[in-house]
Amino acid sequence: MAKYLVSLIILGCIAGVQAGNDLSDFSNNLATDLGPLLALFGDSITVQYLSESTSFLDYFIFAMAPIGIITAIVSTIRVCGSSSLRAFIGRSQEGESSIEAALCTSTSRDVCEMFNKGGITRVLGRPTILELIQDPRIRNGQGLDLFRNYLDRSISSETSSEWSRTTPAPKHDSNSQTEMLAPTPNLSLNVGIIQRSRWVFFAVAATGLLLESFTLAFAGVGVWVFDWTLNEGAGGAARDYAPTMFILGTILLSTGMWSCAALIGQTTHEIRYKRQDQPDTWLSQLMWLQPGPQVIGDQSFDSFAFFEKEGKRLKIWTSSTKDLSKKYEGFAEW
Repeated sequence: MAKYLVSLIILGCIAGVQAGNDLSDFSNNLATDLGPLLALFGDSITVQYLSESTSFLDYFIFAMAPIGIITAIVSTIRVCGSSSLRAFIGRSQEGESSIEAALCTSTSRDVCEMFNKGGITRVLGRPTILELIQDPRIRNGQGLDLFRNYLDRSISSETSSEWSRTTPAPKHDSNSQTEMLAPTPNLSLNVGIIQRSRWVFFAVAATGLLLESFTLAFAGVGVWVFDWTLNEGAGGAARDYAPTMFILGTILLSTGMWSCAALIGQTTHEIRYKRQDQPDTWLSQLMWLQPGPQVIGDQSFDSFAFFEKEGKRLKIWTSSTKDLSKKYEGFAEW
């Protein structure tokens, strides 16, 4: 029995040494092991998040957990960079429409959004799609109308409207306040993305800030207070500058990622209308009708219809357009 006990102790020591070596190898090769995963999922997730970010709170959340760092930098150059910068990343011949379709929330005369097999696809082209509203308070046979016409008529009339504009009106004089709306419906902002309460985004931002702060504090306290280090042979100089470089680098990285997201997001201008509290019997109903089949950008799209559901009415309607007043690059005429 004693012989078996000694054998088990020896095997346990060997396993412990082997486990220690495996843990050391894993910690040393952690970046190499996670590199393919970040390269695989970081690009698509980063582009999708940047293309749906519209507020500074969205940019802050992205800065707290930057996955595709290179993708964010390249995307910023594609949207805001000069010709020389775009040529540096191999994008000098890329058109503005393709950039808008990939990285912006806006729709324009060249970029549109279409229903495709239960999802929403951004393509280049001019679609045939109707954004309608049905208002039960109108009894004269005109209860169904285009939503932009409904907004224009409700603004010009003196009667109270169910929808009120939350973003400031343009400074220049305009005969119609709906002239600045996107020419085609923004399906992704109004249909594709589930609208959460504002406190959800604040909670996510606060959680990210706490985790980021804990990481920075742990790096400083672990080395400066508890004298923890992976390399036992490291000198005092390494223990002094390593946490400082890590903390400063993390802060600069988060600031840079916030700047990249803000530069991309602020190239578009969002106009929002908020639905006022009304009795359930008075609530209007939004609907989107896509006739089909139609060919947009060498792609075929079938017919589709989307109606607001009872109890899940849209609270904020958004129209996003490319802000052409902001120029990041100047061209000289010779």
